[in-house]
Amino acid sequence: MSNANTPAQSPSLMTFSNGSSQHLSRLASPTPKAAFSGAWTTVELQPDAFVPQRFTIGIVVQTPGERLHFKLLDDFKKFECLYHEHFPQKSVRELLAYAEEALRYAVQNKTAIPEIRFHTHCLMLAQPSFTSGEDRELTVERLFNEVVVMAPSAKRKVNDFESIDTPRARALVNAELKRIAGMDFEKFVVSEKQGLLLDDPDGHKHWLDLNLLTAKSCGSVTSAAYKSAQTVEMNQLKASLDLTTYRRIRDFDSIGLFLLLPDADAIEPKEYKRIEEVIDQHEWKLERDGFRVTSMSDTVLLAQEIYDWAKPDLAH
Repeated sequence: MSNANTPAQSPSLMTFSNGSSQHLSRLASPTPKAAFSGAWTTVELQPDAFVPQRFTIGIVVQTPGERLHFKLLDDFKKFECLYHEHFPQKSVRELLAYAEEALRYAVQNKTAIPEIRFHTHCLMLAQPSFTSGEDRELTVERLFNEVVVMAPSAKRKVNDFESIDTPRARALVNAELKRIAGMDFEKFVVSEKQGLLLDDPDGHKHWLDLNLLTAKSCGSVTSAAYKSAQTVEMNQLKASLDLTTYRRIRDFDSIGLFLLLPDADAIEPKEYKRIEEVIDQHEWKLERDGFRVTSMSDTVLLAQEIYDWAKPDLAH
């Protein structure tokens, strides 16, 4: 790994020998700690006071000593499908309003999760578990989407689509990589500047935008989460050019390009098909040049693919 803020070290990047893990270690910068760590738990609802049947309707996340973050269900269509005319909608809405009020009070007072009390047996918090990540609110959203199955189907409207640039895509994938790779993370993920600054023999500086580096390979996480196929194509071409350049400088064995795709439900089918076609066209060419190209919309699966690609070189 290299630090782009220290140009004085750049010449050495051009000269260290293949497989020199000791040299890589000297160039490595400490991996930043997770932005937060703490606990998360679920909010459980018992809709019928006389039937001991509970449903997960919210998520709470907290770092010890700091204010908590939470998200609660605000749509009850799936409950209506289960209970039909027997669903006590008015009572449940009153319970949810009370739960939100109690949690907001806990936010203001920095109440620890184990100390939060709902004064009704129709609401409770589950046993807290450890969590960490880059951003508390994003973690709440992720856990809510994964755990609260009574939420409405999460098909986003096309007008609500938000592009994800490459730095953001890398942050999302890195959060999962840290969880999956553990101590190995710092061995192959380039520092926060996510690139290399190189000097050529004439003294000119060149920035190569890549963020994955082992003793025998280089790679890049690049965003394809755009509505425009042209933007996706430009990102893919730029990333492949930087990676090809660095592989030639270092004479690497392998090279990886990992593309974060948009959610297929978030954009028009025609636009999504065009993006897939652009990626497929370039993927075939890149694979002829020795690239490993992987494209996914799921950050967890993409992170696992990256770790599987890097892992063989980490033991050397």
